[in-house]
Amino acid sequence: MGTTIDHNELCAYADVVLRCGVNLEPGQKLLLRGSVDHSDLIAALAERAYAHGAAVAYAVYRDDRVARAQAVGAPTDELAAAPAPWMKRIFDVTVDERWALIVTAGDAEDDPFAGAPAARVSALQTAVSDQSGRHSDAQRVWNVCSCPSAGWAQRVYGEPDEARLWADLRFVLRLDEPDPVAAWQARRDELTAQAARLNEARFSALRFRGAGTDLYVPLHADAVFMPAEFATPEGHRFLVNLPTEELFTSPDFRGVEGTAVATRPTSVDGTLVEGLVVRFEEGRIVDAQASSNRAAVTAQLEQDAQARFLGEVALVDGSSRVGQLGRVFRDILLDENATCHIAWGDAYAEPFPDGLPDESEARLARGVNASRVHQDMMLGGPEVSVLGVTAGGDEVPVLVDDRWQI
Repeated sequence: MGTTIDHNELCAYADVVLRCGVNLEPGQKLLLRGSVDHSDLIAALAERAYAHGAAVAYAVYRDDRVARAQAVGAPTDELAAAPAPWMKRIFDVTVDERWALIVTAGDAEDDPFAGAPAARVSALQTAVSDQSGRHSDAQRVWNVCSCPSAGWAQRVYGEPDEARLWADLRFVLRLDEPDPVAAWQARRDELTAQAARLNEARFSALRFRGAGTDLYVPLHADAVFMPAEFATPEGHRFLVNLPTEELFTSPDFRGVEGTAVATRPTSVDGTLVEGLVVRFEEGRIVDAQASSNRAAVTAQLEQDAQARFLGEVALVDGSSRVGQLGRVFRDILLDENATCHIAWGDAYAEPFPDGLPDESEARLARGVNASRVHQDMMLGGPEVSVLGVTAGGDEVPVLVDDRWQI
């Protein structure tokens, strides 16, 4: 378990996560969540958190082997999908006391739930996400960051070359810059400026065309494009992902039409799905096919009545360092920041400057999706053009050959 990366390098990385990610405030409390494989980075995050003035830093570890055992061996479907009862109590505390939350990502296996019933796995993963999602739903500070491991390197390169993975991560995380914190601040400003240009265009919809994809996504009149920089009600600003390269919004789910062909594999409830193709009619996914692990997609789409509707559309151009590597990292955090993507399931409230009602029914009535799931699917790249549809029906190039046209 753990990593072979030098502790001082992990501490330097931790400083960037703490300063640019959660933007930790003196006296703030911090919860760290991640795989047992990520213990060295989590320890470095705790160590540096105290150096940055944290009041406390506690860790809660997950082990997919234990979760798989639950999904397979629990005597009833209800127990197979039940999160640990103390998870609710943990997030009661983090929400009430305004803790910061850091979650580490980077699975050591392609399919840690291989052989487990797909419906049970999906129900368990959704139930666990329901608990951790309470932290972000309450507009508390959070961040997801990548952690290298030999197992993850094996998945990416076919050999457990952790040093090679760390070199790639250092590039996409801008740790190779003389001042990574300043580099992330500059990148945030670039993304914010491009979001402003998109919002000034006031497109009524986006159309994705190429590589088998022909997809029409209505944009919500009350929502804006934004980078992944969120803010608490108290004005505490933070980046929810490191790295982050996307500009996203919450669409009007009611009018999505057409076919989306995945340009990269995607992880669905811990299972790697390849060759994914989904088809929408009147906003709803009516068909989902895949060359591998289709059952994981089907099980997730059955989680609730709105799981089959779109909750996010995001644009990523060729300046993304993740995209520049041309690597499939087999990790949703990185791969979604390589290229344009959509997500079925729950919509984010942050793109609505005037806010949204708390009740799901009221959100649905406004065309804003509400679901227990949120699943990204990458459909962009040089071969897929993105067009903006004006109120008059004209189509204007937005991204062509991975380059901004506005």
